[in-house]
Amino acid sequence: MIGKNLSVMKTPITPLAFLALISLLFSCEQEPKTQASAGPPPVGEPIEVDSWKIVSSELREFPKQTDIGYFTGGFNAVLGPRGSQIDLILNAMFHMGPSAGLLSWEQYEQIRDTRGVNEAYPIAVGDNYKGYRLVGTLPELLEEHEWNKGKKYEVKEGGRIFSENENEALVGDYVAQQLGLSIGDEFHPYHGLSFDEKKQHQDTFVVVGLLESTGTPSDNVIWVPIKGIQQMEGHVPAAAQSVSAVLLSLSGRTGFTLDMKYNKEGNEATLAWPVDAVMSSFFDRSLPGYLRLARQLQETGVLRDPKLIDSGPIPSLLPSPVVVEEGLVVKGKATRTLPPADPPPAQTEPSEKLPPLKDGSAFRPLAFRDMTNFEYLVDWETDGKDFDFSAYSKRVPSRLREKSGAKVAVEGFMIPTVVDENNKVKEFLLLPDQMSCCFGKSPEANGWVVVTASNGVEVLMDRIIRVTGTLTVEERWDEEFFVGLYHMDCKDVTGPAL
Repeated sequence: MIGKNLSVMKTPITPLAFLALISLLFSCEQEPKTQASAGPPPVGEPIEVDSWKIVSSELREFPKQTDIGYFTGGFNAVLGPRGSQIDLILNAMFHMGPSAGLLSWEQYEQIRDTRGVNEAYPIAVGDNYKGYRLVGTLPELLEEHEWNKGKKYEVKEGGRIFSENENEALVGDYVAQQLGLSIGDEFHPYHGLSFDEKKQHQDTFVVVGLLESTGTPSDNVIWVPIKGIQQMEGHVPAAAQSVSAVLLSLSGRTGFTLDMKYNKEGNEATLAWPVDAVMSSFFDRSLPGYLRLARQLQETGVLRDPKLIDSGPIPSLLPSPVVVEEGLVVKGKATRTLPPADPPPAQTEPSEKLPPLKDGSAFRPLAFRDMTNFEYLVDWETDGKDFDFSAYSKRVPSRLREKSGAKVAVEGFMIPTVVDENNKVKEFLLLPDQMSCCFGKSPEANGWVVVTASNGVEVLMDRIIRVTGTLTVEERWDEEFFVGLYHMDCKDVTGPAL
């Protein structure tokens, strides 16, 4: 799956270690009195070392070494109401925070039936039982989906997964332990995501199963049929066919096409893809981002279980003592003096260098800047229905149209879209930088090359490569989706010099 290919993880560290780090950060945090500053934290006096630099350099690398995908339930994308991608992921996958709104059932069906969408499961939230949220979904998610590679959800002996049309519940392992729920128990949900005994619903749900522990956010919720949430007494009848989000497994170039459809062209929904890249970007922003997540994880119960606190090497990542005041990390006594703000990290050229083209090569260098330095106004869905050459010639400069059929050498970064059973890449997108290929930043419509490698090439991600081959400049559509303007038949791929 493309989510796996896009992973920025380097050295796997256990998910429990990740939770231990978050817990450690939370244990250092005090309730902020005012809004946390957006700048770097103050460096207090006296100072033995520059603790901010130590903390930031250590912790910003840590999530990249942790399999974030473990916590996202085996999905690499999520569709939700218009809003923040990170909030959408936290709500739909980590089961924390409120939903930004609703999607219609038709929107769910539309993306479910889209080519390249391998899995699509709707969820609905908005109710709780004694502070633990109910998550409505289809029973197929718990029966068929692999929450981690090769692992499906398992129900403890004597139980079963809920029926689609009954008020039944499958209880996550952590919730069952905390509330003492057993098979056959009945309960009344409460409206909202926070427990308020005055907001009890009349509906009665019966526990028909207990999930085996997964060590993921799935343990912290009560799973019920989506109809049970949609049609619950007291809910607005107009929302009876609405969903909070759709959990997705996307393959091939589908993520790019859906990102363009929902995030660039449309304004009714938000697609968070690829999830691991969005999460990694969130962790890279600033240390307070960790602390906010730590507080949310603590509130959901993920960090309440002492078994999750690993006594391994994680505490050594933090200098001691560490104090958090007003959401900021300082060492020693806090002061109000802020050091000069560091500029945001710039996108730098790759340090790895490619060997030069051989003398007399038939392939001529073609730079992405020459392919993208014009405004490419293409309608993703309508321009491909009735091709109009005069309109195409206005959209694409002649200097580029005339390169169709030329032998070229283009440098960029690979994102595989078709990989065979031998792990050979048969098709990939070539993009100009790592922000486009690895961190979910959507390129413009003239910002990638679709490369076909009929003989298969090695997976060469996170490093610059040179592709030589024959270029075709042609607008191509796959049914309603725009495929690309630039296409190459790959002759060879060159990686960095050793």
